[in-house]
Amino acid sequence: MTDIAALERRISRTEAYIEISNIMGRIEFLHSAYANEPIVPYFSTRSDTVIELPFGRYTGSDAAQRCFVGALDEGLPPRDLSGEYVEHLLSTPVIEVADDLQTAKAAWITPGAEAHHLGWVEGNPLHGFWYWGRYHLVFRKEDGAWKIWKYRNSLTFVADYYKSFTDGSLPRPPAPIGNGGPDSAPRFQVEYTPSWDPKELVHAPEPYATFVDEDEF
Repeated sequence: MTDIAALERRISRTEAYIEISNIMGRIEFLHSAYANEPIVPYFSTRSDTVIELPFGRYTGSDAAQRCFVGALDEGLPPRDLSGEYVEHLLSTPVIEVADDLQTAKAAWITPGAEAHHLGWVEGNPLHGFWYWGRYHLVFRKEDGAWKIWKYRNSLTFVADYYKSFTDGSLPRPPAPIGNGGPDSAPRFQVEYTPSWDPKELVHAPEPYATFVDEDEF
């Protein structure tokens, strides 16, 4: 490889890192503002697109639409949003762009805090709590732009703001049903318990040449 070709490859990898970081940052800002529909175009529409959230998995070309709009917007009962709050940070980024520049694997630990009206609890109280998790994603280069192809948001713990997360989690909302319901149960969730084995946590991606489907998603 010539020096010019090597430099062009380095520039392409750097540009990919920046674009992928910006995509995830924009998604977090949109989600905090309950603007879920604008998130959809950041995802691939391939038939093998996969999205996993703690309550289930969505697959297919319309996975993002059914998840972020059908489940997170339309799939939830109408409620008062006053005082509600969702903010998830993107820490410890690891983004590995494949040698062939066609895909990239990425991971973040995401500490977060939320406040919601707990409509599934008597009295519909507004309650603040911690919500920590991890993101593991695979991006694809499609028509010159990076798109999310495989997406997993795994829950580490949900805990009352005033208690230790080792004391147990808050009552969970029911999973979305109907058109917004997931296609199947989640597969790769490693939620904290006082008896868990931390060695079961998924590692950050390593450098790789080209994407090989190893059933990671």
